[in-house]
Amino acid sequence: MKKIIFCDIPMKKQLDSMVYAGSGNTNISYFEPVVFPINAMLAENLKKDYEVNVILLRTLDKDGNSDKNTSLFIKELDSINSKIGAKITYETVDSEFKETKDNHEARLKAILDKLEENSQIYADITFGPKPLPMILMCVLSFAEKFLNCDVKSVVYGKVNFDENNKASSPELYDVTSLYYLNNLTNSMVAADGKEARKNLDEFFSL
Repeated sequence: MKKIIFCDIPMKKQLDSMVYAGSGNTNISYFEPVVFPINAMLAENLKKDYEVNVILLRTLDKDGNSDKNTSLFIKELDSINSKIGAKITYETVDSEFKETKDNHEARLKAILDKLEENSQIYADITFGPKPLPMILMCVLSFAEKFLNCDVKSVVYGKVNFDENNKASSPELYDVTSLYYLNNLTNSMVAADGKEARKNLDEFFSL
């Protein structure tokens, strides 16, 4: 089954490599530093000859940092994959830094065009504009409902920043449960809000 990876590419000039092993809730044991958290997970999940299409979601900036960080991502994952041998291809989806309805719709349609039926989907929502994860949630829902795709993992890399804006204390979280929680609330049937809340509390107690 083909694997599709979505990753938000940051517009930041300075990015820090971090070791995410043993942090958060992902149980990752990859002890090499990475800039892009999902690459730590891919280092442990990719296998030889896996077909992988990486979709890099770029918000274009005037300083060209998105271009530089795209090259950084590709270099990082290619280095990891040199010891694995998966068949990786890369594509980009570019968007202007405008949080308008038209731009959101254009970005959604452009990402949907990259989906393939019967794929496994992974996503990293660490970077990028704040509305982008919401767009990605729509994409994942569409893929699962209409294209028979399997949403395997949505990850988020959390860090703290010191007084010099230096990143520290990295933690890698799998937040896929939030995607499925959203699906649950959308499909829930209840007579009123009180009953819906009761149903949700019962679900959390399982």
